[in-house]
Amino acid sequence: MKRSLSIPIMIGVAGALFAQAAAAQTTILDTYIKKGLETNLALHQRSFDLQRAEVDLKRAKTLFYPQASLNSQYTLASGGRTQDIPIGDLLNNVYSTLNQLTGASKFPQVQNQKITFLPNDFHDTRLEVSMPLVNTDLYYNKAIKQELIHTQQIDIEIYKRELVQHIKEAYYQYLQAGKAVDIYNNALKLASENLRVSEKFVQNNVGTRESVMRAKAQVSQVKASLITATNQQLNAAAYFNCLLNDNLEAPVTADTTLLERTNTTVPATLEVPTNREELTKIQSAQKVVGTSMKMNRNYLVPKLNAFYNVGFQGFGFRFNSDQFYQLGGLQFKWDLFKANDNKYKIQQSQLDLDALGNQYKDVQQQLSLQVRTSLNNYRSAIQTLEALNDEVQSATETYRFAERRFREGQALQIELIDARTQLTSAQLNYSLAQLAALTRAAELERATASYKF
Repeated sequence: MKRSLSIPIMIGVAGALFAQAAAAQTTILDTYIKKGLETNLALHQRSFDLQRAEVDLKRAKTLFYPQASLNSQYTLASGGRTQDIPIGDLLNNVYSTLNQLTGASKFPQVQNQKITFLPNDFHDTRLEVSMPLVNTDLYYNKAIKQELIHTQQIDIEIYKRELVQHIKEAYYQYLQAGKAVDIYNNALKLASENLRVSEKFVQNNVGTRESVMRAKAQVSQVKASLITATNQQLNAAAYFNCLLNDNLEAPVTADTTLLERTNTTVPATLEVPTNREELTKIQSAQKVVGTSMKMNRNYLVPKLNAFYNVGFQGFGFRFNSDQFYQLGGLQFKWDLFKANDNKYKIQQSQLDLDALGNQYKDVQQQLSLQVRTSLNNYRSAIQTLEALNDEVQSATETYRFAERRFREGQALQIELIDARTQLTSAQLNYSLAQLAALTRAAELERATASYKF
């Protein structure tokens, strides 16, 4: 009695723009992408850089406010430089004459004095308050810090697009690995059926032991390939989970319909979007350098600060009215000559701007090349997929004919084995072509920055 043999036929004329189809239809992959954007460690690291830039801006803003500090200094000293003051020599003779004239001792004798320059048992405790009144550097520094935050935000957007591409490619790789496992499982069923039929022929004296041994060898060969494919699927799942910062052994939900989705619209040409983050990042760097140049050009603008000190100062650590003091004023600084240092800084900034302008043009050209190459690669992948689809159908029909003829004793076993090998090979090549088409679609999506967050 004949057994019906079911062979899956991978049908589907692949079209273009898998990225658009996936964006409109995929729910499982979208969920994984959202999770990856929330949990990826490398993306979190860039978030820390953004937070540091935001803190730098806050610090720059604090420089506009008054700064207050409490300082205290107490000194003990002995020795050191001294200064003799001959007060006694200068006044004692005068005092003696006055005492003789008045007949009284109202003017006592005084000793010569020696003053040390190092104060002993002396303290100075004060509250110092200062505030900038005119300082253009503070305004430009704030503007630079603000723009650096924008630069960090752009850097995060760039990596997010890279991460989306990597997640998609890793997921497609996992799907293809699972498809390969299914193909080898199906091949194992076909090889096992061949072995069963060959053994049945031997039992009925219409076959030889050689055919059985050859069939067993085919079963072993397919099992080995199945083990390799299963291992590749496990590795693909581990890499995918790594991108999501998940347990490497966590199960991955497979949306196998992705491999069969089609879209027949293929654009003839694509232009580089003007909002590519790579270009915006260079523009942000140009703003930083331009602001730095303005700061250097304002070197002739003087700086003016106000200060006020209030505290206690004197010998002996005491706080009383005798030691109380106040001191306030203005600090004025005007750099008149620095040996052209600021002019050289301006020249350096101008060179940096010229370099960034050249880099902008180079990146723009590279992005144009990337878009064109990605489009050509995608179009080629679609054409290859369509060609291999015909090969799978032909190989499937060939195997069916060979299997029927073998059962009827009209075909050699080697013909059946060859047909099965060709079928498995065609199915694997088609699944790899599906992977290539999806991967090229992810590359094209990245090149055109078309993924919507």
